[in-house]
Amino acid sequence: MCVSLVDGQDNDSYAFRNYPLLTNYQRIHQKLAPDMSGAIQPTVHRCESCGELTSKWDEPLIKLLIKKRRLDISITYDGVLIASQRFKSIYDANHLLGLVFHQLPVDGEFFAIHALKVVEFDAERRKTRFIKPCPRCGRFESVVGATPVYLKPGSKIEGPEFVRTNLEFGSGDGKHPLLICGQVAADILSCAKLKGLDISTINE
Repeated sequence: MCVSLVDGQDNDSYAFRNYPLLTNYQRIHQKLAPDMSGAIQPTVHRCESCGELTSKWDEPLIKLLIKKRRLDISITYDGVLIASQRFKSIYDANHLLGLVFHQLPVDGEFFAIHALKVVEFDAERRKTRFIKPCPRCGRFESVVGATPVYLKPGSKIEGPEFVRTNLEFGSGDGKHPLLICGQVAADILSCAKLKGLDISTINE
């Protein structure tokens, strides 16, 4: 099975909090350590104990405006993958499978994307670390150890298909599943020269 890990460059945007006030020094370091001090949007659902997002992938994203607008695939600092209209057109024209596109309510040129099918990540083999579980909601503050990617035996990903891992990696609001695609989809995305695309073959 030949599959690839798909990711996007950061788009300098936040989905679940206001953009923070940053010094010039802080702006330079946003890519390495995004500042998460912006005011939390009051309509977003969070655990009352630890503050973790409790319905992240069902939130309506009613205030999300994309700052870096030239990218065809990108990701917010809080882990939401974003696709341009060009990405969606290529996806539709080539009959690719597995993604859901949700048009942003206040920025209709872009879509939040999410894979429907879930594959199991082999956390034991990868020695993934689960840090600081919340006794109330059961979510972890951080999940570390996503790459190299190890999927559990028996995982099946078709050539034109996109899937996501059952585990979400990262810390705080930024945790998100890995997006993985089959060889056909990887070839199409690579040939399209999509701006912001980071794609790499997974060697099992």
